[in-house]
Amino acid sequence: MFKVNLFQRIREYPFWCYIKQYPKRYILGLLTLGAVDLVNVSLPLFVKYAIDAIGPKNVKQLVWASVGYLLLMIIQSYGRYLWRIYLMGTSHLVARDVRLKLYRHLQKLPIEYHQKIAAGDLMSRATNDIESVRMALGPGILVTADAVLMLILIIPPMLFLSIKLSLFAFAFYPLVPWITKKIGAKIDGLFEELQKKMAALSGFAQESFSGVRLIRSLVLENETCQRFRDLSLSYREQGFTLARWEAFFSPTLGLLTNLGTFLIMLWGGWDVLSGAITVGTFIAFQRFVVQLSWPMEAIGWAVTLHREGFAAQRRIEEVLKASEISTVTSEVSATSIFKENILEIKKLEFHFKNWSRLNPFQLKIENLRVTQGQKIGLVGRVAAGKTTFLNLWMRMYEPTPGALGFKGQDITTIPLSELRKKVAMVEQQIFLFSESITVNMALGVDEFSQDEMRRLAEVAQIANEIQSLPKQYETVLGERGVNLSGGQKQR
Repeated sequence: MFKVNLFQRIREYPFWCYIKQYPKRYILGLLTLGAVDLVNVSLPLFVKYAIDAIGPKNVKQLVWASVGYLLLMIIQSYGRYLWRIYLMGTSHLVARDVRLKLYRHLQKLPIEYHQKIAAGDLMSRATNDIESVRMALGPGILVTADAVLMLILIIPPMLFLSIKLSLFAFAFYPLVPWITKKIGAKIDGLFEELQKKMAALSGFAQESFSGVRLIRSLVLENETCQRFRDLSLSYREQGFTLARWEAFFSPTLGLLTNLGTFLIMLWGGWDVLSGAITVGTFIAFQRFVVQLSWPMEAIGWAVTLHREGFAAQRRIEEVLKASEISTVTSEVSATSIFKENILEIKKLEFHFKNWSRLNPFQLKIENLRVTQGQKIGLVGRVAAGKTTFLNLWMRMYEPTPGALGFKGQDITTIPLSELRKKVAMVEQQIFLFSESITVNMALGVDEFSQDEMRRLAEVAQIANEIQSLPKQYETVLGERGVNLSGGQKQR
């Protein structure tokens, strides 16, 4: 029953999905860490034997204790290098995997999701939140395991040296779970609020950079700067509040260790004077107490890292759980579907989710058939649904199955990659990358010859204008194609 519960708790651990991807690296890291901690616990005993051996008749014992101490220090140094490679290095591998997973998922989300979630919020989750998860999976696991191992390994030799002094050392430790629970819950809430404020700040910065021309044209520079300042100050205050609680946490746990040290100094010194223990035993015990202060500090740090990591993981999972665009494919080959370009519309109805009841929008088209060679024009007032109609054809929005099709083939069953290769849409607002004209023209195409590129430029009637540029097709465009006119960008 205990084994079943233990395995169940491990599987419920929020980061288990990441740890199980690199089990060997984590196991090797923890084994190496255990070996290093065992060496750490052994060092005070060698100090005890060396001090107790000081004298003319115990030179051999003193030499052996010193040599053993040196060898253990060498093993400790090499072991620390290994656990850094296995534990800290693996956390960076996990962060890489999470970034790739998040990025790939974002590419498959429908346009409604990106319209609902601010770009700054997504940027915050892809940077700050993933870094918090990495810290929990690297330093967080390290300090947690280190604290537990040190407590397990350090108690037996302390009891071996002196049961009475050991009880003094651990006299205040029962308070640790209560303090950890209270302060840890507070840190969790503060960190989640901090991430929300960071998302708001990032979103405002991204929107301001994107709309800098509009801001300048409306002379809103001062208002924008003041708004950015207000968001920055709010983020700073939240960060200070979190930092104050974190700064209070570790010293509080350290104080418990220091109170135990006070009792040991008092009674241990008396035992040395009375001859109950040797000087070597007293010094070794003092070193054990110093080592014991690290697990207390580590517990505070580990709780902080895990609380922040759990909060960040929840924010990442919110994105990963969002439904992707349907990828149902048809057994009919894409070549046969697009051989005859016949567009068919049958009782198309579409409305946006969560649209305001005061201003409802619904696009309706009963029946329409467009054969190859025909041209149609969409005319309507602002917000009549012209762009929405085109987005439905591109499956930026998901149409009702059977409403749109090519030659009788429902577009919801056509692979997205094939659909978007065959259907072109030129929007009014064009985005061009700060790359060469060649790169922008070949975007999304695996193979694109120079001859094909020049032919398409002729078709778009922009070949002569490209030829007049300094480096022609290798001319690097400015940000968003700033060195081209609106018509040139569209072509």
